Amino acid sequence: MAGARDGNLDGGEHLPRRPQWHCQICEPGTPWPCHPARVDLAEAYGRDRIGLSMYVGGLLFIVAVELPDVAPAELYERFVAWTR
Repeated sequence: MAGARDGNLDGGEHLPRRPQWHCQICEPGTPWPCHPARVDLAEAYGRDRIGLSMYVGGLLFIVAVELPDVAPAELYERFVAWTR
């Protein structure tokens, strides 16, 4: 996946629509990262799980500002927990 490792919000074709953080091509309202975006991100980082965790952890700070009404624990589950 081009871009994830160089800091672009790029999950293949499954990009986030900001500031809602919904997938641009999945069913309307599908939270990003959607399943296909997670697969693309995991493939892009390969065995570098720490790098992947750092990338999505960085996104967590951005999304927390853009979605202040969503519980932090919910955002953590959505953005970081799946990387384990």
